[in-house]
Amino acid sequence: MRTLACLIVFFAAVPSRAANLRQGYVGQSGCAAQLKSSLNDYGIRLDKSKRARLEAHVFKGKTILTIVQYSSDSDQCGIVRDVVQARRPDSAFVWDCVDKRRPQTVVVGTWLTEHTGIPGLALEAWRINLHELKFVRLDVPVTCNAGNYAGSDRGGDLATWARKRSVRR
Repeated sequence: MRTLACLIVFFAAVPSRAANLRQGYVGQSGCAAQLKSSLNDYGIRLDKSKRARLEAHVFKGKTILTIVQYSSDSDQCGIVRDVVQARRPDSAFVWDCVDKRRPQTVVVGTWLTEHTGIPGLALEAWRINLHELKFVRLDVPVTCNAGNYAGSDRGGDLATWARKRSVRR
């Protein structure tokens, strides 16, 4: 009975943690002080047509991933549309993941920071709703590749890559 009570408390806390995380970032500028205080950051273009990027921020004790949408090509900050936090602080986000049920969708996952670079299952994963620019947690195994992301700065984006992947299958 005590175990059941602990599980209920844990799972009740997860949605509130996500809500608190969203409250702290969604709608804020991508140049907000709390984001600029990260120890490390990295990102990739999500959808060129929507001027959206994925931007990961590593803080002491947590790693988050934001979807930032820019109003124009000259916009330097953008607005945070959604955010997720990796469960493990020692994990990194990986861009090239596939949900075999929906290969045409953009999926991101996490791996341990020291991952060897060989394809494998993500520790956790999210599908990205490109219409709403929102993360949707996936509860199915997702395979990721440590890929070469060349082209993301020359016009490529994850949305286009996912569509091409779907056509090849």
